[in-house]
Amino acid sequence: MSKYTTEVRFICETACGLTESVGGSQVEEVIANSLDKIFDFDFPIFDENYRKVLETKIIRHFYTREIGFETVGLWKLKLNTKLNEIMPYYNKLYNSELIEIDPLRTVHKTISREGSGTNVSSGADTTTNDGWTKADGINKFSDTPQGSIENLREDRYLTNATITDDSGSYHNTTVDGKGTTITTTNDYIDTIVGYESRDVSDLLIKFRKTFLNIDMQIINELDSLFMQLW
Repeated sequence: MSKYTTEVRFICETACGLTESVGGSQVEEVIANSLDKIFDFDFPIFDENYRKVLETKIIRHFYTREIGFETVGLWKLKLNTKLNEIMPYYNKLYNSELIEIDPLRTVHKTISREGSGTNVSSGADTTTNDGWTKADGINKFSDTPQGSIENLREDRYLTNATITDDSGSYHNTTVDGKGTTITTTNDYIDTIVGYESRDVSDLLIKFRKTFLNIDMQIINELDSLFMQLW
């Protein structure tokens, strides 16, 4: 029962045309049917598909809280104002969260090597060979002797791992006859990607701790719109 103003659940039920409160099993239905009537204003959102998701989380969180204003109209005005003030900032956080990162990648380096050589003498017949070489490799290491070879294949209990991408081109020219002319050009690019000297579980824990719960930050910002006594 409301003690000071009115609870959000009563606002939702009224918006749905209900004359009596419903049980907990119908809360989600009541919230879904009342969103358009409560959020009948616009505020910036990084993705329109996420608007209903965020609105639902806000109403569900404060469902049994009393609004902090004398009337529902005044509360909706303050809710409108607050969301339009804070969402430009939080939209940037949402967008930064969408950037794809690999929390298990601690090494990503590329090494280029170039080389050429020529040995010239007179000759008559010429043969030219051009080609491309490529070699990939995965190195896995575990300092836990109780692990099996199958564990390594499944990337379990690894101490470190690297993925190597070696590629190169070559150009050979041979002139045979009275002498030989050999021209060789080699270009190699080595790419190493993986994780070294770090425990996988530690990397995941660190990533989760730094992962922003933006929805809850927004909800906490809206807390001032509700009664602080209950």
